[in-house]
Amino acid sequence: MAASTQSDRRHTDVYGIERVNQDNLGFVDKLRERWDWFDHIMLMQERYSAHGGNQYSAGITYFSVLAIFPILMLVFASLGFVLAANPDRLNDIQNYITGAVDGDMSEILNQIIETAIKQRGTVAGLGALTTLWSGLGWMNNLRYGVSKMWRLDPTDGNFAVKKLLDLLGLLGLLISFVVAFGITAVGSSGLTTRLIEMVGLENIPGINIITTLVAILLGLVANFLVMLWMIMYLPRTKVPPRSGVKAAILGAFGFEVIKQLGSLFFSNALSNPAGAAFGPIIGLMVVLYLVWRIVLYCSAWAATTEESLQLTKLPAPEPAVIRVRQDINHGPGTGTMLGIGAGLGAIAAGLAALLRR
Repeated sequence: MAASTQSDRRHTDVYGIERVNQDNLGFVDKLRERWDWFDHIMLMQERYSAHGGNQYSAGITYFSVLAIFPILMLVFASLGFVLAANPDRLNDIQNYITGAVDGDMSEILNQIIETAIKQRGTVAGLGALTTLWSGLGWMNNLRYGVSKMWRLDPTDGNFAVKKLLDLLGLLGLLISFVVAFGITAVGSSGLTTRLIEMVGLENIPGINIITTLVAILLGLVANFLVMLWMIMYLPRTKVPPRSGVKAAILGAFGFEVIKQLGSLFFSNALSNPAGAAFGPIIGLMVVLYLVWRIVLYCSAWAATTEESLQLTKLPAPEPAVIRVRQDINHGPGTGTMLGIGAGLGAIAAGLAALLRR
């Protein structure tokens, strides 16, 4: 085999420098040599682990939960404005609560509703300010984690422009999540059954299976759009469309699995008092953590395709520093030792000649 001076791209780092590697490949390395798709999966895992994917997922989950409560304040304030403008609807709700809840609890709930309506302006103001603060922090950390999967510095760029983009991203994220989770909630609830009965299709054989499959299909389409938007919009770089679409398809299936498991968990957790007290917040944190892991994994997958690796512009490595160290030897030097050795040799040779006489 002819010798080559070119580096082996399989063993080069991100800067094109070939590093030391073992000649005998292990089991996993042999699989990576054999199958390109398996090598891509391992590249994704290495990118995710090396850049703290789990840690960023946990941090994004914290800021997500922190932003949810101000958003709920805005929702309740909006409902307060709607009910204040529709007294008849408010009376219907209060009458329903009085008939459905026994004892003093119905009066307490009606008082809470009336208080919320009276203070709707204050609640809306506080909710808007805290949503803006916590929501921008949420988007900033989400962008930070996704950008890290692309080996980018998320702190680059103009501060005001980044915050404006984060605000637009927050609005898009909320709308996309409402659509995606709403489709799953409608498909897993009894609403579809009632709609089928209203149109008179309940006697068609297999109609329940058909509606379930249609709901899942619509959920996958919504998931794909959500994932595509996050993968293409969140990184602070240009994402190759082909890589982004493939990663979004993978993320759509994972997102749907999490949504189905989440709906199953919430339906069972709310059926008992202990689950109703602690289940929603715990389930919400688990679901969000898994969702952000999928987002970061898909971003790492898109960032490790051939076209993405070729387009990614990396910062120059730190310059090498050559330090000259000057050692001072206080003992006899090498030349002195050689001279002494030569003198002793000459003396020994002279003594040997005298003894031969």
